[in-house]
Amino acid sequence: MKKTAYQLMILAALASCKSKTNNATQADTAINKAEVSKTSPDAVANNTPVAIAPFDINSIPVTDKDPGKFPYLGLPDKYTFDYHKEASAASINNMDKEYFAVNGKLIPQEGKTFKTHIELPNAEGKFSSMVVSKYYNEAIKALGGVQVNHVAVPKTQIDSVGNNELVDKKYGYSIDYNLLDDIKTYVIRTKTKQIWIQMTLMNEESGKLTVLEKAN
Repeated sequence: MKKTAYQLMILAALASCKSKTNNATQADTAINKAEVSKTSPDAVANNTPVAIAPFDINSIPVTDKDPGKFPYLGLPDKYTFDYHKEASAASINNMDKEYFAVNGKLIPQEGKTFKTHIELPNAEGKFSSMVVSKYYNEAIKALGGVQVNHVAVPKTQIDSVGNNELVDKKYGYSIDYNLLDDIKTYVIRTKTKQIWIQMTLMNEESGKLTVLEKAN
């Protein structure tokens, strides 16, 4: 009887040691996994900004379409340019500047500009960013245009250019700080010129549009 009790005590002690060993091993494994997640190449890569190649205008194919007369773009039905049904001469500047978003980076361009708000009179209903976006996307691509921005512009880009350029001098006319994740930029390239188009559209409010023309 004493022998049996003694054997049971030994077995219990061995089981206890095994349990502690397993727990320690599991704890060490968990710690190791945590350390790997902090220092693994994948984790580092995910937090490292990816370098973006400089924009090359030659990557935009030359269109065989005639874009027509500056500022080249019309309006969706019932919409207006600053409550005018056509582009106003007051909105056109023969030499101006604008920063355009290309792959999340702001690139300055200089040339002849048309800068305006896109509005929908209250009597016609609510401004639809979807309607306006679809209209211009189709119109620009029909002229051979290419969309060159599909990503958000980081706040660091705004800070690097500064409010003096973007706001005070109105060189960021078509950039809305509330819509940095949805800046639409296109380029149309002809044999003799480049046409840069940029817009931001606030649903149920209004939109801002810049068209810039410069020689190749």
